[in-house]
Amino acid sequence: MDRGAIRHVAELAELTLTEEEELRMTAEVGRILAYVAELDAIDTTDVPPTAHVSDVTAERSGEGWREDAPRPGLAHEDALAGAARTDEGGFAVPGFVE
Repeated sequence: MDRGAIRHVAELAELTLTEEEELRMTAEVGRILAYVAELDAIDTTDVPPTAHVSDVTAERSGEGWREDAPRPGLAHEDALAGAARTDEGGFAVPGFVE
């Protein structure tokens, strides 16, 4: 990655970088791209794809996961008890849409 590419990306992002920032970004982005290339070089042929970050075998066996079933929730009054403001039986929040 060269300074011209950094300037181009900064322009696309509508950023104004000082010369010092351009130099720093060139070095930092270069290190990031080098690390990505290093990761890309790792042979993952025999590594099975992963769809979950947690142990799915525990999910299948029922260990460590609660049953996905309806449970009693808070009473309406208890839910509103800690609200700073309420209005018409619900939470009152400042308006943000005109």
